[in-house]
Amino acid sequence: MWAMLAWARRRAAEPAPSMFGRMFPVVTTSDTTALLPLNQQSDQELAGLAQTMLEVQTIANPKGTSAGLTYFGQFIDHDLTLDSAPSPTGTVDVESLVNGRTFAFDLDSVYGGGPKTSPQLYDGDKFLIGTASDGVSPDLPRNADGSAILVEARNDENLLIAQIHLSFLRLHNALVDEGMSFDRAQQTVVDAYRHVVLNDYLPQIVGQEAVDQALSQQVSAGFYQPGSKDSPVTPVEFSAAVFRFGHSQVGNAYAINDASGFVRVFSLDPTVSDLRGGRQLPSDLIIDFNNFFSELPRDEGEAPALLGRAIDTKISPSLFELPIPGVAGGGSNVLAFRNLVRGKFYDLPSGEAIAEAMGLPAIGEPVFAEGTPLWYYVLREAELTSGGAEFGPVGGSIVAEVFVDLLRLDGGTKESGLPDVSGGDFRIGDLLVAADQLGGDDSGAHTPKPGRGDEARPTRDHARERSERHPRHRHNHSVDNAATEPSLQLFVLPTAS
Repeated sequence: MWAMLAWARRRAAEPAPSMFGRMFPVVTTSDTTALLPLNQQSDQELAGLAQTMLEVQTIANPKGTSAGLTYFGQFIDHDLTLDSAPSPTGTVDVESLVNGRTFAFDLDSVYGGGPKTSPQLYDGDKFLIGTASDGVSPDLPRNADGSAILVEARNDENLLIAQIHLSFLRLHNALVDEGMSFDRAQQTVVDAYRHVVLNDYLPQIVGQEAVDQALSQQVSAGFYQPGSKDSPVTPVEFSAAVFRFGHSQVGNAYAINDASGFVRVFSLDPTVSDLRGGRQLPSDLIIDFNNFFSELPRDEGEAPALLGRAIDTKISPSLFELPIPGVAGGGSNVLAFRNLVRGKFYDLPSGEAIAEAMGLPAIGEPVFAEGTPLWYYVLREAELTSGGAEFGPVGGSIVAEVFVDLLRLDGGTKESGLPDVSGGDFRIGDLLVAADQLGGDDSGAHTPKPGRGDEARPTRDHARERSERHPRHRHNHSVDNAATEPSLQLFVLPTAS
């Protein structure tokens, strides 16, 4: 056990960089079996396609997945990949790009290199914790200008993902308060994270059949060839296209808690409140995780959790108004356009070409004469095969293979070992409120509940029924859409041989 912890500590202190590469090589003079890149379209043509993606009416996910799944997926993306190259204006040699994350489910986006390598994050064995605008409630630690003190700055892009990141900090600290060493607390958090990634998140987005298929084959037996165990290749088909699917799931606005009303994710109008990050957490926008994860218990008579969006070819208006300094509206601050341009200059093959290489029938008609951009293709594939409930065959296979292979390379998954408030399998919502179940308190004082005056949150009584809402999130819901729970099968992955 001590040897394993020592190895984990060394790996955290000196993470091996992952290089970007390809699952499906494109044509070179030495490889006549490779695929043709889809790079013939002009920026004007791609901008035209992007404009067709503007959402007019929200379409709820027909499987009933909760809204929080979108932002947990964003957290996962930021934990796996960081392509720091600027938005491209010409062809990019992707094999020369270095992934700024370890491309492993190791939470390097949270822990950095640990207290010795990343001392700015820590106070001893615990993470630094800031305070929200009320001076009491926890927030990410921040600099004087409001920017968060994080390894992964993108986790302060919006107040939803910022508070998911905060949950991991608070959970680690609560485990240390329970008497765990830094290493044991870190491993406990990572184990719980991997557990929900495999057993909750992945089946919800790709479907159980794709998970089963990936589990049935050995590492590298599919289309993903990770290469080095310690620094697996980051495929650009995954990072620059397929796993950007979550952009289609982002809603235009969310009811953060019972007092907030619906708040836009981003707005270019300074008079309109939004959820952008980079600032101290406003106390009226403290998240009620019960609004976002249907597995968490709720009081009798409360409305269910917010539904997530369908995976489809529509993007919410908020993502057509990215707050990028110096960029005009309707152009480079339109997220759909940025994704399509990156796919073009990264020489990604068309969705149809990849489907053929995988032995799958192409779904839908090509958008352009030469084919359909891969990012758009997997969104449309999900839309046409499941009504947007989950990925279709191409997207689902790529994501499932990458996730399962990475988990196996990194030691497999284990039971979470943390409190379970949902009353069933340990799920994402359980993980995000686990710090409060353990009794951790960052501020030394009770946190007032948004919309409930200064009344203190009661301490959890573990003897009470599970149907009681968690004390940190006892807010009334403000939506009336029901969510249907997908059935989940528990898997524990073995370590790769």
